[in-house]
Amino acid sequence: MENKEKGSFVGSVLLSSPVWDAEKLKKDLLDEWNISVPDEEEADNDTIVFEADNYMVAISLMPAPVPAGEAEYYAKSNYFWKGAVDAASEHQAHILAAVVGGRENDPFEAGKLYVKISSACLKQENALGIYTSGTVFAPEMYCAVAEDMKEEEETYPILDWIYFGLYQTEGGWNAYTYGMRAFGRDEMEVLDVNANPQELRDYLLNLVYYVLDGDVVLRDGETLGFTADQKLPITRGQGVSLDGITLKIGYPG
Repeated sequence: MENKEKGSFVGSVLLSSPVWDAEKLKKDLLDEWNISVPDEEEADNDTIVFEADNYMVAISLMPAPVPAGEAEYYAKSNYFWKGAVDAASEHQAHILAAVVGGRENDPFEAGKLYVKISSACLKQENALGIYTSGTVFAPEMYCAVAEDMKEEEETYPILDWIYFGLYQTEGGWNAYTYGMRAFGRDEMEVLDVNANPQELRDYLLNLVYYVLDGDVVLRDGETLGFTADQKLPITRGQGVSLDGITLKIGYPG
């Protein structure tokens, strides 16, 4: 069954004040990514809706924080950026950015377009960070990953698409992905392992790249191996680290 979230990308650029410079945003989209926003496609001063490469793009200024304290809650998971919680706590408004494609569209192209749109939004002077893929990212980090696409269009901005969560329990270190469902794939988890957390994260990152770049489907009950003797179990079922169905992947060692 096709994942309902496949091909759709949405996030919120957190703002320190409930204003934006729509003209600067349009200029940044054109200058940075050669994305032109037709003036006649604008709905009003606070919303920009247009079509780009057969995808619908909607960018809206929301003059209030992200509802239900979501940004503040999920910012706590970003172990890479100590300022994530402060950015989430301080934001007074947000720019809601979304890219939506039909079933016939390529989620990879939709995802690239979304990163371009979001990185342009992050160039607003009052931008604090971006809440997307289950956490709050620093503007500099997010835009640096996006910049790689300028060097090579085929580059996948995986670190902007997918968040790699890490946490420790009595059983050991745990890692999970957040963002795979946008590509019609199950999220992945590695649970209760005795591992260096950086190496565990890198292992999961390599798995994601292997699955997305190689169009590989991991199935329940099968095994995964990167050497002739390696047989890492794959189990599909209810998630432990996050809601929904996930793939639990074995860890070497």
